[in-house]
Amino acid sequence: MLNKKKEVTDPKIIEGILKEANWCQLAMADGDQPYIIPLNYGYFDNALYIHCAIKGMKLDLIRKNPKVAFNITLDAEYLEGLLTMRYRSVNGTGKAYIIEDEEGKREALNHLTVHFGAEPVHHSPESLKTIVMIKVKIESTTCKMSYMDKGGEIE
Repeated sequence: MLNKKKEVTDPKIIEGILKEANWCQLAMADGDQPYIIPLNYGYFDNALYIHCAIKGMKLDLIRKNPKVAFNITLDAEYLEGLLTMRYRSVNGTGKAYIIEDEEGKREALNHLTVHFGAEPVHHSPESLKTIVMIKVKIESTTCKMSYMDKGGEIE
């Protein structure tokens, strides 16, 4: 990372961002073409949990190549006149696993539910047949924070 003033290596801060945020961009590869989508997620035990339909491009690409990258950004605010922003962000890479069995989907869906502050619920077998869950096991992360005051000084 070029700007060491903004680099964060403290695992507790990184995990705090992953736990606090609920929106990310997930990047995959379609052959030699990148493909990125915004989505919500749940975080638990160094993994992101994502729900999706039982068919779609995301699943097709993960089946071909489970290596993914992601970006999560919080507190993005443009600082007028300074040509910079405040933000907290985590970028990462990982391996995506498609969860299709009933119990695995139930557990993963509850991680997502709890991440959003709700109590786990019992999902019927019928409702679980309509979704697939994806677990992204995080392999690496980098973190940057930029909290500058209105005068351009790092807080």
